[in-house]
Amino acid sequence: MDNNQNTKLPVRNLSVLDVWVLAFGCMVGWGTFVMPGTTFLPVAGPLGTVIAMVAGMLIMLVIGSNIAFFMNRSPRSGGVYSYAKEAFGRDHAFLSSWFLCLS
Repeated sequence: MDNNQNTKLPVRNLSVLDVWVLAFGCMVGWGTFVMPGTTFLPVAGPLGTVIAMVAGMLIMLVIGSNIAFFMNRSPRSGGVYSYAKEAFGRDHAFLSSWFLCLS
């Protein structure tokens, strides 16, 4: 047998963005579908899991509606920092941005 058979390297098909999106999708999928079944159900049971998921959904709806309000109110583009800075000042904007990063 010849050891010099087709030693070409495979062609790269995924860009950096493709890999990032794949990793992000895995994290979201794990947190959404696997974690409730392996972590929440044994500890809280089915009713506790449903209550926790509904509470999380309600909290995210409040956060999303607040961001939508600030997006319609502010003429500038920006994220949580710029909206909080315009509404509450620099100190609150700094703290809200850090809490968002830590969460």
